Amino acid sequence: MIKGVNKQILEVTNTENPYFEKIIFFVKPEYKNTDRKTIQREAEALASISQKPPRARIGKKRIIKIILNSALFTGAGVALSFIINTFV
Repeated sequence: MIKGVNKQILEVTNTENPYFEKIIFFVKPEYKNTDRKTIQREAEALASISQKPPRARIGKKRIIKIILNSALFTGAGVALSFIINTFV
């Protein structure tokens, strides 16, 4: 454990998670005198919980761009089909 000026810090480097290399926990002042093994066990238990990272949100501008591109390509396809059917 690394002791700071006012905080006690616990660093977990074996996260067993593909997304995170290490996790740093700041121990609450009221628990700084708790047994080190207990604190370490709790930190490792929290670190071992594996969840998927949250999905990135798609902004309004991106949604509008997707809809506009879809409409333009559909219109181009319809126009091309009309031209081909007219001349063939």
